Amino acid sequence: MGIPVSNSGLLEASKIDLSHQEMDRLVSELEGIWGSFALDHNGEPTGVEWLPVDHVGQALCTDLGYEDMPEFEDALKGTFEAFLDNLPNVVKETRNGRAFFQIRPDPPQAAWRDTTMTVRINSTKDLWRVCLKSPNARIEIPELEFEISADGKRHIDSIYNHIAAAIFNLGNYVRQAGTSLTEDVKSKIMDTVIALNVFLDVPEPFTWILHDPSGVSEFKPMEDVEVARAPAPEPEPASDADAAAPAPAAAAAESAPQVAAAEGGGGAEERAAAEEGAAEGEAAVQQEAERLAATRLD
Repeated sequence: MGIPVSNSGLLEASKIDLSHQEMDRLVSELEGIWGSFALDHNGEPTGVEWLPVDHVGQALCTDLGYEDMPEFEDALKGTFEAFLDNLPNVVKETRNGRAFFQIRPDPPQAAWRDTTMTVRINSTKDLWRVCLKSPNARIEIPELEFEISADGKRHIDSIYNHIAAAIFNLGNYVRQAGTSLTEDVKSKIMDTVIALNVFLDVPEPFTWILHDPSGVSEFKPMEDVEVARAPAPEPEPASDADAAAPAPAAAAAESAPQVAAAEGGGGAEERAAAEEGAAEGEAAVQQEAERLAATRLD
């Protein structure tokens, strides 16, 4: 099944309490706001690379229903900017005294490493291990023949809260389905709900298996997690065009005159483009924050 590993990943490096039941919602909403500005409906980049921390914080505060920023940051146990500093997939920088951030994308599919992580749940204490479930991962509890499927979203929560969410979702599904489900199907689903509730008390050990084709899921802590990971993908062989390309040193020497000639304006143009993109993101976020605030007041 694999060997236990104890190396710390991005999740392990986070300093905030990611097991808090509100944290998964916060992270999901944050990634939703980021995606709405940085990606179009096809998932392609829009050109917005940085968003202002203050405006996104205000939009998130309003969207989540907090009264004001002090109440929101009280729930975060610190400032929103400090919260971003502790998220493993967020990059932040300061421009002219103002903070901006971006969310790093997951690796491209060509770089995925199929990974299986196994945790033995021996007591209720083990349920508070934090599990980062990637958008492509699924979770299996073999003792119950139960699976939490991939849903295209990243989830960061304790194992306890992952199970609690599954209980809620199954119960809600039965309630909303009404007569579209037979009584036999409803009964079987509710039997699973009851069994999951029992598992929250850990009357006997069970297994939590995370299958992730992308290999970016994690646990915190990673101690005693058994990991079976596919080998890293081999680099593609160089094409004829690559073989014919000049060596880096030669290419640098050939391009030196052009670079020197462009230094006067190229850098300024790039900075201007970056600032323009940040300004567009800032304006869009401000409009969204105002819309959310107006909606809430209505």
